[in-house]
Amino acid sequence: MRRNGNQRRGRAVTLVFAALLLVFLGRMFYIQAIQSREAKQTAVSSVTVPVEAMRGEIRDRNGELLVANKQVRTVIIDFQRFPSGKQPKARSEILLSLIKLFRAHNEKWKDNLPIRVTQNGTLRFVGGKENEVSYLKSKAFLHLNPYATVDNCFKALSDRYELADYDLGDARDIASVYYSMHKDGFNAATSYTFADDVSEELVASLKERSDQYPGVDVRIEAQRDYIDGTIAPHILGIVGAISPDEYEEKKDLGYSRDDVIGKNGIEYTMESYLRGTPGEKMITTDADGNTTETYTVLPRQGNTVVLTIDAGLQKVAQNALRDLILEQQMARNVTSGAVVVMDTRTNDVLASASYPTFDLTTYQKQAGKLNADPAKPLWNRALRSTYAPGSTIKPCVAMAGLEEGVITKDTYITCYGKYRYFSDYQPGCTGVHGGLNVVYALYNSCNIFFYETARLLGIEKLNRYFTMFGLGEKTGVELNEAEGTVDSYLLRTSKGELWTPGLTIQAGIGHGDNAFTPIQLCAYVSTIANKGTRYKAHLVKSVLTSDFSKTVYQSQREILSQANFKADNWDQVWRGMLLVGTRSYADFTDVPVHVAAKTGTTTVVKRINGYNVDTYNGLIMTFAPYEDPEICVAVVIEGAGSGGSTAPVASKIMEYYFSTKTTPEEAQEEGTLLR
Repeated sequence: MRRNGNQRRGRAVTLVFAALLLVFLGRMFYIQAIQSREAKQTAVSSVTVPVEAMRGEIRDRNGELLVANKQVRTVIIDFQRFPSGKQPKARSEILLSLIKLFRAHNEKWKDNLPIRVTQNGTLRFVGGKENEVSYLKSKAFLHLNPYATVDNCFKALSDRYELADYDLGDARDIASVYYSMHKDGFNAATSYTFADDVSEELVASLKERSDQYPGVDVRIEAQRDYIDGTIAPHILGIVGAISPDEYEEKKDLGYSRDDVIGKNGIEYTMESYLRGTPGEKMITTDADGNTTETYTVLPRQGNTVVLTIDAGLQKVAQNALRDLILEQQMARNVTSGAVVVMDTRTNDVLASASYPTFDLTTYQKQAGKLNADPAKPLWNRALRSTYAPGSTIKPCVAMAGLEEGVITKDTYITCYGKYRYFSDYQPGCTGVHGGLNVVYALYNSCNIFFYETARLLGIEKLNRYFTMFGLGEKTGVELNEAEGTVDSYLLRTSKGELWTPGLTIQAGIGHGDNAFTPIQLCAYVSTIANKGTRYKAHLVKSVLTSDFSKTVYQSQREILSQANFKADNWDQVWRGMLLVGTRSYADFTDVPVHVAAKTGTTTVVKRINGYNVDTYNGLIMTFAPYEDPEICVAVVIEGAGSGGSTAPVASKIMEYYFSTKTTPEEAQEEGTLLR
């Protein structure tokens, strides 16, 4: 019995162990065969990447579109699907094949490496690329000494990316892509832009051979679209790829290394409004390499910036300035100039033009040539160049003399052609005018009258009035502008020079070291038109949401200063300027209203063909209608010969303005564009 019981227990234990073994084996089979297959089918990798948002539009004061966006085909390299850094040969072969494809289609790819292969097969650094060369050698990249040669740099590149087996030209081009990838922060969250705005033919070739280019893809992206790239390019400005320094400054604001950012002009100053809000999408890749994209945050387009500029008036101002300069170019060494137009009631800038100029639509292709052009077409002369004001300063000097009582409306000063107060310094006048009061001194632009008025005032009082009219001070406009210079004891002392009485009287006719911008001269004549009320200048009228449903920002008329001068004194200054605008060589006969004006001429020595040559800048400032001012214009043309010769520019602008003016603007609802 005991033996049979032991046998039964033994069989039971064996059965239990056998059952456990079967369960274990079954579990192992499930894990290794069934579950692993299911895991393979469901295994994924996910990465969240930013999605570019379209920049906001820029429109003129009437709602006319100036800058929009267009869709372009962009070739990118996706980090997730591109061979890893552990496969340098595979990477380089793909890049070289891609470069050759672009060459075959005569298409440009992003090539920023500051090294070129010369015709005789040597290497050289690219001129004008000092910042890029410094980055190439820096600790951020190759970690070479600042004095490293071009050969040192290229060897380091070749060693890093294993390019020794390629010929020099191909190795250089492949290295250029790696250089830009590193600089742009190519990683799992940031794709690399290989080329912008490529042709449909190239895209078709890429898609036909997609298996040869793993990780290379084509995306449709937004790019700036200029309705007419010649309109106000210095005002609108340009956009470009964010620089390493800009990225470091703005990365906490959500910028990525491959973002586009405003570089100057309105694109720069209104960047925070124009930049859209980036979205996010999740890219999921399964074990078989299939990807799906899901938006987790939709991108939102930037706001619409509405300028004070009138596109029609802007074009007239540009054309009038260009035509006069080209007409006079050969005869008088006329080279360049600027014009600014303002609404006197608000100091809204209605037009602002500089010449020479450029076209925003071709800027990217012409950037190197434009930057190297000695005529400086990229320079905004209207806001950043300063000029001696010449006789345009005389209305201010007249008002200072009248207000301080050193002259009255009945004061007559005799002009004999020379100023005889000083025995050792007797500067001249443009004519012999005889006895003049202040009105006719302005009309005849008599230097003798204003030498004497300036001497009686003294430089401190004179400069105080310059400041009251905003001369030598920024206008407050939304773009970068020069401050200008007011000649003074302090300025001369800082340069190691002595102040002399002759400098005081020269300041009275706008000479010496007085130098103001065209936009300051326009704000100055606006202050005259407003009888002492000086407004802040504006180029931005409002900012609206992209669908125009809401006003984000609205500029307001802002008084910077108020000079309470006597009405009778204003009458004297205005009457003198009316005579200039209606009875002098400044011809405004085609303008259907009365125009008040003051011209100016200054001597500038320029180096021409190896010789120092006296040239004469011409200036004019105007306002109209005389009875109730609405608009003012300031023109400066370098080498024009005289102030009167610049009058046609101001005349054409005013003629256009008053010919298109019909009825007063009707009030409009908030959030709508002006009609």
